[in-house]
Amino acid sequence: MRVTLTVVAGPHAGTEFHFDRHDTFVVGRSRHAHFQLPEKDRYFSRIHFMMEVNPPRCRLIDMGSRNGTYVNRERVLSGELHDGDEIRAGHTVLRLSVHAGAGATDSPRERPEPVVSRTPDEPGKLPQFPGYATIRELSRAGLGPLYLARRLADESDIAIRTIVPAHSPTAAQLDDFLRSARFLLKLEHLHLTSLCDLGFDSDRLWFATEHSGGMDAAAIVQRRGPLSVARVVRWADRILRALHYAHSMHFIHGDIKPANLIVTKAKDREFVALADFGIARLYHAAPFSGLSITADILAAAAFLPPEVLLNYQEAKPSADQYAVAATLYFLLAGTHALELPPQIHRRFTSLLNQRIVPLRERRPEVPEAVADVIHKAMSRAPSHRFKSVVEFRQALLDAAKA
Repeated sequence: MRVTLTVVAGPHAGTEFHFDRHDTFVVGRSRHAHFQLPEKDRYFSRIHFMMEVNPPRCRLIDMGSRNGTYVNRERVLSGELHDGDEIRAGHTVLRLSVHAGAGATDSPRERPEPVVSRTPDEPGKLPQFPGYATIRELSRAGLGPLYLARRLADESDIAIRTIVPAHSPTAAQLDDFLRSARFLLKLEHLHLTSLCDLGFDSDRLWFATEHSGGMDAAAIVQRRGPLSVARVVRWADRILRALHYAHSMHFIHGDIKPANLIVTKAKDREFVALADFGIARLYHAAPFSGLSITADILAAAAFLPPEVLLNYQEAKPSADQYAVAATLYFLLAGTHALELPPQIHRRFTSLLNQRIVPLRERRPEVPEAVADVIHKAMSRAPSHRFKSVVEFRQALLDAAKA
């Protein structure tokens, strides 16, 4: 499948943009826009509208433009687009075309009979997975439900995250995804929750990881309020060590947030580990994930690096650095660094404008040096952040000692 945007009216008539994978596309006068109209069409706002494309599906979101965005002559704030739709902003009109390419008619993978019903989320019924016995549901936060299960081979407790794809994957798509996901099995670090197993069964993806029985950091803050500086720096030390290990192996997490920090206690000692490593990033890049970026903006915008909106396919270690800093800010302040409005289009604008509330305005007792380090790691431009998570970690430890 391929999607093409063709400029059919306006100063850039005849220009075409092609998409054959999950991506974003920003239109406006800003230098950050993928389709930039600096002078020729003054009716455009700096960031006028954004499209999320995952062929064959497309979604448009007006980014709070002054003069509006129109689809087939009707003004819209957001909505899905279809083959033949025309988008008008200012004097420019773009036409959307969806092309069926080679492999678009691949038949879905022939699957064995499922272990459970095709409606596995029916109340009172737990999904089952080959080699595991599901015990109970742990959470519905994140990409999909999380279950506690027992591994039949050794009776150990395992957490299984499930994701129901937005579209049924073809055989080739599923093979490509599982092949890429299996590389995550290589990650082994004391402060990473290791992926033990994965598969596709009963029309859902599943990922089995170690289960420590701990509580996530978001829940801890919700129950007890902001954490002490010493405790947060101690957690950051462990997590940044783990990220350095993963980055050195060319793995990016892509979904760091308080809910993915799992904290356990044993013999009065606290242990923290980073969960769900790389799963969200791999899934969102898959053609069968549907339009997931805009959904994430509502759920986890406060921890999403702004460059992800502009270069979705080019996640780098600096993106993880930003997300760690945003998480540390939350742990210290008990609230997000960005004041995010409820409207989705305004959330995009807030991310791109990057108006961070100074940490010490929220928590004055945080040392200025510590706050400065966190703000640097959350810089709008990746080039203004630390060169690596190693440098970030050392700067944070030095600031805490000052």
